Amino acid sequence: MYKTKHDQGSPNFNLNTPKIPPKALPQSPPLMSLHSFNMGEHRSLTILKSSLPSSMSRAPTPKPSTPQPLKSCLKGKTSPSRDSYESDGEVTAKKGSRNSVYTVAPNSLPQHAHLGPMKGPALNLHWKLLPYHPNRSKRFLHFDIAFPTHDIEFRQNSSYGVQRTSLSDADLDKSAADEKLVKMTINFQRGPFEWDIDVKRDKGIRVRDVFEAIYAAFDVPLTPHEKGLIPHHRRAVYEEAFRLRCKLAPGLPIVEQRQGWKRVDMLLHETLFRGLTQPKSGGDWVLNLSGSVPVSKH
Repeated sequence: MYKTKHDQGSPNFNLNTPKIPPKALPQSPPLMSLHSFNMGEHRSLTILKSSLPSSMSRAPTPKPSTPQPLKSCLKGKTSPSRDSYESDGEVTAKKGSRNSVYTVAPNSLPQHAHLGPMKGPALNLHWKLLPYHPNRSKRFLHFDIAFPTHDIEFRQNSSYGVQRTSLSDADLDKSAADEKLVKMTINFQRGPFEWDIDVKRDKGIRVRDVFEAIYAAFDVPLTPHEKGLIPHHRRAVYEEAFRLRCKLAPGLPIVEQRQGWKRVDMLLHETLFRGLTQPKSGGDWVLNLSGSVPVSKH
């Protein structure tokens, strides 16, 4: 369209259309030849350069910046460490000390949020509750959990045979741990069976309480579900252990047989107490049983 209006040979040529003159492009300055730069000019530039201050003649070399710790956007508050929490709630800092002490208010966490429970400290159990060891155990304790706790006794080998001594009330009333212990959980697992034994006493658990809780936990008839866990090819073995226990029971064998299979029968002949162990500090205890009697050297 622009060409047809400004071209005189075009039929659409318009005489009143102004013609825009072309603009001249700016000319670049002439390049200085390498030969035209003589030694005199070089000397004058050198003198001029030496007369300038040192701050202008050379650009300062930037120093590497030291990373600064991030500051909180709130004035007067610092971020607490993860191990400074004492209970649920809002973290606030107390002023006046170099190391900030943090307390927690119970209204900053969500309604159902809570900090995870901490495991209790490791406890030292009484030696009667621990596995037998010649350097630790004062005497060898014989406890067959298939029979009541009044049958527990000390045994010692001698040239006259095995000496047996029943535990006194003072022996059974010893504290279960070196510190007051009001609750403990004992785990036991054998084959498809797994049972937990809870021991509780507000005035402090005694050695007697642990032994009685273990005996009572296995003196329980099997449930239909537990009976269904027994493989068919193993039923004859459990029946034999059941009949032997009924024969050795302090009461009438017929009375025991009417109660049917119990948890203790699932142990077969491994019913001797071998102490409690604690795989994790502050965690649950594990009941150890066996069918062999270690030789006492006391």
